[in-house]
Amino acid sequence: MSEPTTKERLLDAAEVLFAHQGYEAVSIREIAAEADVNLAAINYHFQGKENLYVEVLRRCLAPKREKLLAAIAAVEVATDDKPKLEMLIRAFVGTHIEDALSSPHGLLGLHLMSREMSEPRHGAYVLVKELIGPVRESFMAHIRILLPDTDEKKIQMIIGSIVGQFIYYAMYWHNHLNMLGKSEEVELAFMSLGDGVEDYMANVIDHMTRFTLGGIKAITEGGDA
Repeated sequence: MSEPTTKERLLDAAEVLFAHQGYEAVSIREIAAEADVNLAAINYHFQGKENLYVEVLRRCLAPKREKLLAAIAAVEVATDDKPKLEMLIRAFVGTHIEDALSSPHGLLGLHLMSREMSEPRHGAYVLVKELIGPVRESFMAHIRILLPDTDEKKIQMIIGSIVGQFIYYAMYWHNHLNMLGKSEEVELAFMSLGDGVEDYMANVIDHMTRFTLGGIKAITEGGDA
């Protein structure tokens, strides 16, 4: 395997620093030092800190976007006997969870997205235009077909509920790992939901799918309950 280029080293270093500290708290000097490159390399390759940050976001978001779009599209042509709505929810949930817990950049990408969603600044337009927008449009289009009598507001709330669950369970796993053995109180706060990441993901995906389907049934068949 070839050695990473200067540009790749800068992206790797910046991804970790931005994810853990946030854009404002990280200096270009810190990034260059972490990457073990000359300070001028940042301007040469990215023309500044903000462009570097945007490229870090793009590198994290593009693979996730493609996985989600592919998973949603696969439901349309699937020949399984399961209800399409269940397949769609499971595909969407499963792809989110597996990307966050299995991919090398999963947790870092989650931190980066969470920061931009809570404090939109330098990369919010990239997050919305290049990840959230295309995925939301595709997911909503499929839900509209499967739930033709459900209004846009309810569909938006359904998606928001799924994303909220995903963020909680993804962070729960990582926090659980970080806190194991620290104290009895911490262990009670982060009780295990599976033996290992594969078991955990299977349990969470199944729960989120069933929970979401139950919620959808309640709001579409039971009025505004």
